[in-house]
Amino acid sequence: MAKTRRSIIRRILFWLAVTIVVVTTVAAWLYYTSPKTQQLISQPAVKKADVDGTQKTPEQKAAYSVPPAHPRQLIIDSLNISANVLPMGVLKSGALDAPKTAWDVGWYNAGALPGSSYGALLIDGHVNDSLDRPGVFARIGTLKKGDILKIQRGDGAEFSYSVQLVEQKPTNQVDMNKLLTPITEGKSGLNLITCGGTYNAQKKTYDDRILVYAQQTN
Repeated sequence: MAKTRRSIIRRILFWLAVTIVVVTTVAAWLYYTSPKTQQLISQPAVKKADVDGTQKTPEQKAAYSVPPAHPRQLIIDSLNISANVLPMGVLKSGALDAPKTAWDVGWYNAGALPGSSYGALLIDGHVNDSLDRPGVFARIGTLKKGDILKIQRGDGAEFSYSVQLVEQKPTNQVDMNKLLTPITEGKSGLNLITCGGTYNAQKKTYDDRILVYAQQTN
């Protein structure tokens, strides 16, 4: 009798776990594919005139802290990038917010976390500052397939990602769903976005976006 009861309990716990996984997966899929989510990056969030070009000192970078599971630092050795990652939300306009400094990067904080089993981290950064001096993402368009991007979490854990695709698209053709989805099915992703193309003074924005898609390697 006791064995039968234990067997029933094990079955209940098994199917409960399966149900939780299915519900979580479906909820994530619905969120990442919803029209509202896909429209997040329909326009730049911060005007170039608002962007401070002052770089942080090594001490200031080292002192920056975030919750243990959050991304703290983006490292791209091939481009000499080591930037603090600031959590960013969505503005009333529906655009993804971005740092007010040209040397920090922004992480969409309603998206994936480093090491998560679904979705892709989405990180934005500026190509230049208010004085047209190069910003943190000035050269991400030169990244090649196989280049390594690294994310350090608040708890010190580090995750590596291999670049799979770099593309430049008109701003109105940016696919938000693609940016929030791993480029390789079954692997966590890290995707970057910045401005590209020609600056339109009338619209106060660039006409293109540079997009980088990477997959986790560890």
